[in-house]
Amino acid sequence: MWRIAVVFILFMGFIISMVSYTATLDTDLVAEDYYQQEVNYQDIIDAKKNGADLANKIIFQQDENLLSIHFPENIDFKAIKGSVHFYHPKNVKYDVEKRLALTNNNSQTFKKEGLQKGNYTIKMKWKDNGKTYYIEKTYFIS
Repeated sequence: MWRIAVVFILFMGFIISMVSYTATLDTDLVAEDYYQQEVNYQDIIDAKKNGADLANKIIFQQDENLLSIHFPENIDFKAIKGSVHFYHPKNVKYDVEKRLALTNNNSQTFKKEGLQKGNYTIKMKWKDNGKTYYIEKTYFIS
């Protein structure tokens, strides 16, 4: 009989320790405006279709201090208006969003000082001559 009581007490101790441990973990939403993004998701689906052909043509390069994104030459760098979101899947504090502004060689360079080392999902959304494009690419920032 006393063995059942010991097992029950150990089990209850395990449950209480797991509840207290999970209460201390950070739980961040993927985005603050999650519901609004869900409503507008059809726009993202259409933009992904537009960006599918370009996804393999966009080149990412990095060195010690800089990260460069090179777009295909057929894109009009003057007409592009958009953003680049560096999404860190483990911690929202490491997310960085920048305005997309290509130079005349269809590239943009970012300083890596605001980015932590690790995996990022780079989400790029832009408009070019009235057409919306969206590309997501997983990239390791070193």
